[in-house]
Amino acid sequence: MDLTTTLQKKPQGFNKKGLLAIITLLMTILLLWGGASLTNEPQVELSSLRIGEVKQGDFKVNVAGYGRLKAKYQRLLTSQTQAIVESITLYPGAKVTKDSIIMILSDPQLEQAVVNAKLELARQNAEFNQQVIAHKSQLLEHDAQIALLLSELENAELRAQAEQQLIDKGIVSALDFKRSQLNVRQLKQRVAIERTRQEHLKDMQKERVKISQDLITQYQLNFKTIKNRFERLTVRAGLDGILQTLPVEIGQSLTPGTQLAMVGSDKKLVAQLRVQQNQADQIAIGMSASIQTSGKNITAKVIRIDPVVTDGRVMIELDLTGELPANARPDLTVEGKIHVKEINNALYVEQPNNVYDFKEKNIYRLRSDGQSAQLTTIQFGTLSGNQIEVISGAQRGDQLIVSDMSQWPTTQKNLLVNQ
Repeated sequence: MDLTTTLQKKPQGFNKKGLLAIITLLMTILLLWGGASLTNEPQVELSSLRIGEVKQGDFKVNVAGYGRLKAKYQRLLTSQTQAIVESITLYPGAKVTKDSIIMILSDPQLEQAVVNAKLELARQNAEFNQQVIAHKSQLLEHDAQIALLLSELENAELRAQAEQQLIDKGIVSALDFKRSQLNVRQLKQRVAIERTRQEHLKDMQKERVKISQDLITQYQLNFKTIKNRFERLTVRAGLDGILQTLPVEIGQSLTPGTQLAMVGSDKKLVAQLRVQQNQADQIAIGMSASIQTSGKNITAKVIRIDPVVTDGRVMIELDLTGELPANARPDLTVEGKIHVKEINNALYVEQPNNVYDFKEKNIYRLRSDGQSAQLTTIQFGTLSGNQIEVISGAQRGDQLIVSDMSQWPTTQKNLLVNQ
């Protein structure tokens, strides 16, 4: 067989059929590309979109947040002296009353100090009683002296009176009479002096008694202080609620100021919500609020706004004014919202993706035929939860694509929507 002849032979039927198929395929591709090029509108599936309808009405502005319940009242128990944990009777999570014993500490030195303070107080009381008795004895002695002087004065006055009647008869000399009168005057002076001394003695005794009483009061306070420190070795809750923390163990040696336990109220609670910083500026103390837990809404009121910003959020503390559910307890996770204001007759829609309050954003709006969407500039206002106010660019009943459309460039003005 001639190789050259064989190679030069053309395949039978290939040129006509194959070429026709290739040309048909190319034309189809060109037509599709041309049609797409003419319209320049990409197609999206309606089922893959999230549509929000613009509504009109009273728009309640709420700032939402999440957080936990906290005890409204807490009591930190600390060691008042250097002691050792002798026994523990309750552990975290236990329900306590103010008289519940949590643990018992021991301090031998403090026990001895209580005994010494008690003995010293008893000694001071004994000395005071002895002093009172001595003062009474001194007053009685002065009373006796004054009584004796008064008796002598009375005798002297009687003698002077008798001599005055006898002096004219020459029975008593004028010199004796004058001596009798002098004795009366001297006795009167002595009585006056003794009475003055008696008053001064009473004043001195009052001052001494006051000093002694003040000294006893100091010893009483010292004994009371030491006794209170000793009684605190029996650690009591001091508050009705829940034992929250217990960072010590049996046998542990403690120094003054060591934290023993934390007790929090379980009936009086507050909610600490964390809200976004850009929304916290709308909140003021006294605003009404509500929290949701276990499917129940609880009314509340803003009582504190933390000035510290953490991870872009601000802590808002709410006082729970409504009735708490049975399972409410500290550290329970809750969601809540703060009622900031209400805008009458406002336009609002579900918050589109990557749209924030008081911002202008290009959003795709469905045309009335529902077959296409047009990029529209919309001015948004106040954000409330997952809804946001529409200031301009849309009307009531408009349907906006609120899902993420960032895959389309901003130059893409129109989209085809497949039902």
